[in-house]
Amino acid sequence: MATDIVIVYTPVGGGHKAAAMALGEAAKARGHRVLLLDLFESAPAIIGATYQSAHLGGTTITPNFYGRSYFAANRRDGAFEPLRRGFDHVAFAGIVNRVCDAQAHSVIATHHLPLVVLGRARRLGWLDAPLTGVITDYTAHACWAEPGVDAFCVPCPSAARELEAHGIPRAMMTETGIPVRPAFASTPDVCMDPGEPLRVLVTSGSFGVGPMEAIIRSFRGIRDVELTVVCGSKRGATARASRVAATAGVPVRVLGFEHDMAARVRDAHVVVGKAGGLTVTETMAAGRPMILVGTVPGNELSNERLVVRGGAGYAAAPSEVGAIVDAMRERGVIAEMGRRARQLVLTDGAARVLDVALGMAEQRTRGRAA
Repeated sequence: MATDIVIVYTPVGGGHKAAAMALGEAAKARGHRVLLLDLFESAPAIIGATYQSAHLGGTTITPNFYGRSYFAANRRDGAFEPLRRGFDHVAFAGIVNRVCDAQAHSVIATHHLPLVVLGRARRLGWLDAPLTGVITDYTAHACWAEPGVDAFCVPCPSAARELEAHGIPRAMMTETGIPVRPAFASTPDVCMDPGEPLRVLVTSGSFGVGPMEAIIRSFRGIRDVELTVVCGSKRGATARASRVAATAGVPVRVLGFEHDMAARVRDAHVVVGKAGGLTVTETMAAGRPMILVGTVPGNELSNERLVVRGGAGYAAAPSEVGAIVDAMRERGVIAEMGRRARQLVLTDGAARVLDVALGMAEQRTRGRAA
């Protein structure tokens, strides 16, 4: 049986997978048959491991080098472009067969890597279904501008302008926002009752151990605060965070991997985290102000600017987080910042992306029937 929609993602950072899952959830709610594919499962294991290690190492150990590399590569005519594209065609060629075997009516990718090989397959006629690229940051790097892609879903006008500068016609773009689960958008507005403890959610993202410890210690001595720290799957992170909190005398609930992040965000007054595209969009869609820590030069800078310039949060050093959050409470600005947060993003991104992707599939069907 043919699949209605194939959604391809990579696990490089959790955001691309989160966007794919949000799209899958929305498509299934419409009654469509959906197949989610991890690009790295169609490549030798060492390839995926190398990409993930390079990304994690670059963003946490050498962020300035990562940033310089990001901006240096932000062009389609770079000296290393043929080498990069050639390697990706060989490494990820297996995804073409998996997608074609699914007999999809529409194909969506939430990361630029699948577009390299699937765009080529589309140009050569191997892939019949229309291909949609979904940009998951509030900027558009040149690596997204792959030939063979039928449509691009962009989060904001500035990303559209950047993509156009990389050679993509504006007619191929639709401003959809970034896909997030509807549970974030349905979160009630933030409200603090008099005398209620300040509830702060710290999402670890790709924080190093040191910054996480500094964030926890920054709440030492701050009254009436309830801190929830989500450590993810880092080995030993939960035990270490608990020890730091106990030593600092900070009341903390420490969690490992969280399956329902929307519920955690809903319970918080303020969210502390990295400036990843999905983290920012989920938090803004839920109407929660954000403290951004450890922003890496590159795509995260654009995400940070969206929040800070929009008056929905602050950029901070790890050791400053507690004092900044306490000052927000003292000034009584948390609720207003939460309202501004919701206004910064399109909260129905998943539905908009599906409209684009499925609209092209319907046009193709009608064209063949004619």
